[in-house]
Amino acid sequence: MPHPEPTGTELTKLRLRYPGKCVVCGSFLPQGIQAMYHAASRTVRCIECPGERNAAATAPVDLGIAGASAQRVYDRSSAKREARVKDRFGRRLGGVLLAITDEPQSTRAWARGAYGETELADALAGLPDVVVLNDRRVPGTRGNIDHLVIAPAGVFVVDAKAHKGNLRIRDKGGLFRTDERLYVRGRDCSRLADNMGWQVEAVETLLASVGFTMPVTPVLCFVDAEWPLFFAPHSFRGVRLEWPRSLRKLITATRALDPVSIDKLARILAAGLPAK
Repeated sequence: MPHPEPTGTELTKLRLRYPGKCVVCGSFLPQGIQAMYHAASRTVRCIECPGERNAAATAPVDLGIAGASAQRVYDRSSAKREARVKDRFGRRLGGVLLAITDEPQSTRAWARGAYGETELADALAGLPDVVVLNDRRVPGTRGNIDHLVIAPAGVFVVDAKAHKGNLRIRDKGGLFRTDERLYVRGRDCSRLADNMGWQVEAVETLLASVGFTMPVTPVLCFVDAEWPLFFAPHSFRGVRLEWPRSLRKLITATRALDPVSIDKLARILAAGLPAK
């Protein structure tokens, strides 16, 4: 695969108000330097990138830490709850109340999310020619991407879910129309697939800005769900449905990218979608 070049029609030359990193070559761009800005992907790049032998091309890629942002939210929420209870009831009685009462579901969900992301990252660790970028920030949004996987089979946006229970797709449309829904433990989780769209768009926009036009595959990976013995669903609304073992097979089953391209794409994505 050829090395990408910036698409100049959407680039604006400006002086950086904040330091950044060139999405093409990975070079550090200090505050105040003139650089090129790509509005759609909110990324910056050198006006003229250094040669291929630039040290940035061999620097370690920031892979991020799986579940880091979710864990931070959980820690903050848990600490605020502890402080609130102890302020109201005192340290001794407050400590007893905290010990015998459950945390709110909204708080536990963050811990569960961090667990799911960590489990998935561990399952993918050590695969040859596979780069996993964890917990990525999407500039201009409050959201994050759990995992970006750059592998022989292509580029994958993976959302890790630690939902427990039976996973099923049910048609709720009735006799004359189709309305398929994704259920886990009897709960309608269809919105999980719908939420993948903006993540895929962010990655594809970034890649297109440096000359790569290629599909990005969205994946919902359920680390603890129970799958049917027969006719297990493989996709829902264009999103792949996997568990860790099947995901390992999916990302390595075919070879669309060589190791050089995998490394190049990983560096572009790590620069444009930094660790959160």
